[in-house]
Amino acid sequence: MHIPDGILPVWIWVLGFILMSLVMGLGLFRLRTMDKMKEIPLLGALSATMLVGMSLPTELIIPGYHINLSVVTGILIGPTLGFIAAFIANLILALMGHGGITVIGLNTLLLGSEAILGHTLFYLLKRLPNFWRAALATILTLLITTVILIGFVALSHLNPELLHQGEGYGQELNINGSVMTFAIIVLTVGVIGWIVESAITGAVVIFISQVKPDMLEHALHTKFMKKAEGN
Repeated sequence: MHIPDGILPVWIWVLGFILMSLVMGLGLFRLRTMDKMKEIPLLGALSATMLVGMSLPTELIIPGYHINLSVVTGILIGPTLGFIAAFIANLILALMGHGGITVIGLNTLLLGSEAILGHTLFYLLKRLPNFWRAALATILTLLITTVILIGFVALSHLNPELLHQGEGYGQELNINGSVMTFAIIVLTVGVIGWIVESAITGAVVIFISQVKPDMLEHALHTKFMKKAEGN
């Protein structure tokens, strides 16, 4: 949500920070048991990749849509590091003026949930080829998080135009009109963006599975794991 500070009700962005802090605390605790020599460089590289993806002017091609790469990040480094990567990317974007400081918590929860859901769905869709596993996991994840975003807009009485503009402070929307219109537009445009991002995610997963398959050991099919252990 690329909106400036001072628009959201205080209770919403404060709650966002509290929930984000709890999840981040759990993630950092779990990080203590990981191989830091291996995981930290991956975390830095994929955080930078998410940052680049979210900074690309993709709205010139797909109006109102931003490539997040959060799902592929979750698939490659897991839900814990994926959530931390979402926080790092959102923090840097906010400091660059790409959204307010107060929405860091909510943005991290939104993108972090994409990393967690993407990883979980990729793991569950074991019977599909890797490309289609990644693609379907991406589409389902982005559909779910988009519905969550629509619900958030309705709950906060936020003018949908403020998601990409810094105007309209204090305006409340017509729940029966603006939110419905916003939902239709976001879901319609979103389908195009989801297809593009799912194709990118699938291509990346196929490439990684060929050149560095150990990055996917946590989510690949059991047969692959047994074969790898046998070698």
